[in-house]
Amino acid sequence: MTPAETAALLSFAAAFDRRTIGEADVLAWHTVLADIGFEPAKAAVTAHYAVHTRWIMPADIRQHVVAQRADTAADIQGPGLPPEIPDADPDDVPAYLAAVRQQRHRAADGLKPRPVKQLIAGLADTIPKPPEHDTPAPKIRRPGPLGRECPTCHAPIGRPCRTGNGRERAPHENRETAALQPRAEETA
Repeated sequence: MTPAETAALLSFAAAFDRRTIGEADVLAWHTVLADIGFEPAKAAVTAHYAVHTRWIMPADIRQHVVAQRADTAADIQGPGLPPEIPDADPDDVPAYLAAVRQQRHRAADGLKPRPVKQLIAGLADTIPKPPEHDTPAPKIRRPGPLGRECPTCHAPIGRPCRTGNGRERAPHENRETAALQPRAEETA
């Protein structure tokens, strides 16, 4: 909600309770209600004064909107599927897709965002661990000279050889010849 919409919302509430509105009121209410749309907030003010005579506060509006969103989300059946069929001609594909999108946005507006930790909690328990064997799995090495540590510059497996000043270079000759000879673990 924009500050202008917040001022309009306060003016709407003032029509019920005859409150005075100043810039500080608008700023304070906007700070609390900035993430709520104008129409849901206005509906919350209307619903409040239909039942209560006490002055409405930003917390009342927020609670009403959250409850309304939760009620909307409770109607979802299946993964993102609202219970009703969209009110659009299925032969008019763009209009039908727009109606489906609108339904899903309305329904998703009521879903509560959950932190990633909560979503993946317990996931590690459901993933089966590979069986442990007495024999270690064979090590997969890269073919060619990069499949071995360089005996000259000691470049690790998979990394290129380096010059004295740290620049990459073509593999040293003894690294290439070592790549042609079988490894000790391969002959055993």
